[in-house]
Amino acid sequence: MEKQGCRQAHRNDTNIIQSLLHDPRGRVVGIETLMVVGISLLWFIAALGSCRRRSSSRCIRTLVWAVYTLIFLIFTYTIGFMQSSSIKVDLYPCHSSVHSNNLQARIQACVLASESWYSSKLLADYMKHDFDSNESRYDPVSLAGYNYLVRWTGARIRSEPPYYRKQFIATENVVTIEQIWHCDGWLMKSDGGAQLKDVCLSFALFHLIRRRYFGFSCSEAGLQKTRDFIFRGLLAREEEYSRAFEVIQVELSFLYDFFFTKYALMFYREHIIFYLTIISVTLTPLVILAVTHAHGIYHSSNNLTTVEIKNSDIVITVLNLASLALLDMLQLILYWVSDWGKVSLACRYVSRLQWQKNKFMERILAFLCKVTLLSNWQDKIGQYSLLESSQGNPYTRRLKFLFRWSNILYLQDQEKMGVSMGLLLNNRKAGISTKVHAEVKKAIVQSLKTSNGQLSNGSSSLARNGLVEHFWACRQETQIHTILIWHIATCYCEIAPPELELSGSNKQVDVLIHRDVATKLSKYCAYLVVFVPELLPDHQWDTKAIFDEVEKETRELLGSLRTSQDKYQAMKNMGEIEETIFVKGAKLGKQLESITDYSARWKVLADFWSEMILFVAPSDNVRGHIERLTHGGEFITHLWALLTHAGIVEQHKEKQNV
Repeated sequence: MEKQGCRQAHRNDTNIIQSLLHDPRGRVVGIETLMVVGISLLWFIAALGSCRRRSSSRCIRTLVWAVYTLIFLIFTYTIGFMQSSSIKVDLYPCHSSVHSNNLQARIQACVLASESWYSSKLLADYMKHDFDSNESRYDPVSLAGYNYLVRWTGARIRSEPPYYRKQFIATENVVTIEQIWHCDGWLMKSDGGAQLKDVCLSFALFHLIRRRYFGFSCSEAGLQKTRDFIFRGLLAREEEYSRAFEVIQVELSFLYDFFFTKYALMFYREHIIFYLTIISVTLTPLVILAVTHAHGIYHSSNNLTTVEIKNSDIVITVLNLASLALLDMLQLILYWVSDWGKVSLACRYVSRLQWQKNKFMERILAFLCKVTLLSNWQDKIGQYSLLESSQGNPYTRRLKFLFRWSNILYLQDQEKMGVSMGLLLNNRKAGISTKVHAEVKKAIVQSLKTSNGQLSNGSSSLARNGLVEHFWACRQETQIHTILIWHIATCYCEIAPPELELSGSNKQVDVLIHRDVATKLSKYCAYLVVFVPELLPDHQWDTKAIFDEVEKETRELLGSLRTSQDKYQAMKNMGEIEETIFVKGAKLGKQLESITDYSARWKVLADFWSEMILFVAPSDNVRGHIERLTHGGEFITHLWALLTHAGIVEQHKEKQNV
């Protein structure tokens, strides 16, 4: 009886829904509901969408992705419903226009990103033929001779024999970094001028990175001029290291916005977007006035049935139109105070002398330049410790069975699916992300400058510290072997007690700094191996397979041990039973422990990891780095971009085996 009652209740609910869908009044209410939901989601995206660039939270990423997908579905369904419906209401054109405009804007933004290969090709040709034409006279500090293009949209282009390469003709539409840096206007010399110049520099560098996405070569990579731009320019003085990383952060925010937001569309279609927004805002009152006199007609075969438009319909439509007009205006304001708007204003200011002579205009521009939105990056790095994660049990066989079927269902993205499911099956969780302190960045930059661009996988740092006997730990089958061996050794040194008491406050500070740099970079490299293997040199399936075996061995040897002291004793008493990665790591840890100077021991490790993180950063996987920007970004992407602009676009081939 209870089952029959449930079935009857279900039938009644179904009948009510069907009657509402076929009822003229029900359809109008459905359209209005979809309209309210769609606009509410637009406001939600406006408020929360930018968090996806800065946050690594999977919850926020999933929520924003779901809302974007839902908005697209709502827009397309609502437009189709209104066009195919037999009900013709005077309010429908308002709803249809709103949904169509938002849908078209998003489609155009996607099209712009996918079709920008042509402008990237123009830039590649320019960098190949024009950029190095004045290589003999340049200054990496004042950026004289550095004609990195900032804006060239709408520029005049000509082709000349015999090579018929495309060449830019100097007009106000062509603005370079050299022009901006040497502009004599008051704005560029004011307090906010330095920051504005750096934003423009980031924008020019963003174009160079985007060029790599479309597969065009970095022809300037072999020039001394390019290397000097980083080594003798951005990284010339220690007190400006933070500025260099800020330039890279802003550059990557441009890269993210270009592929995943509408800012690029607003920048390259600035006049159109501006006029459309003004028209939308000014016409909204007229449309609202027309809405108040609207009426509805229901078409059924040859009969016309009038549908009465109630006051609630008019109120909902008016509020929706006003809300959208306000949202359009808000987005326009946010654009002008964003870095995209600042670049646009700077280019106009540099290329137009009348702007430089207008004091009122300069004051307005100076005010806009001081407005700063939310930060570009979370400034944190992921952490993972193999020793701390040695406990835990894999999931059940049923989940493994589902994993095998998931590979069949998701063949197009099998690699990512395999890595993600592997994390679930082995119950792997990242540690708490840690802030990238200035000392960590300083150690990496000093390592880069010491190498003079000849990157090493740690062997150079060992040579400088007089530890050539440890070269064996750098000459392994793959870089993943090397990373894991040194990670295990670093974890061993971390849990090992210091043999001597530290004397002197300065020495204590040095130890804390070296220990902090070494442990953070070691755990970050392990985090990359486990969670982001696609950004490392070796193939991610090989990386996954290697780590699975090392993790299995770690659990067998240390899984039953709970305290750090027990793990330390087990590793210290471990014999060299076989040549496995874990055994090699324990062996290296004990060798490093023999360095009785506690400060020197951690300096060796800090120097090694500062070299290693740079060595694994160069990569051709541009798509992988861009996709990680939607996950909050990775610190290795910042190093990848920095090295690219220094002309280091591939790894130095270290000899792995003796």
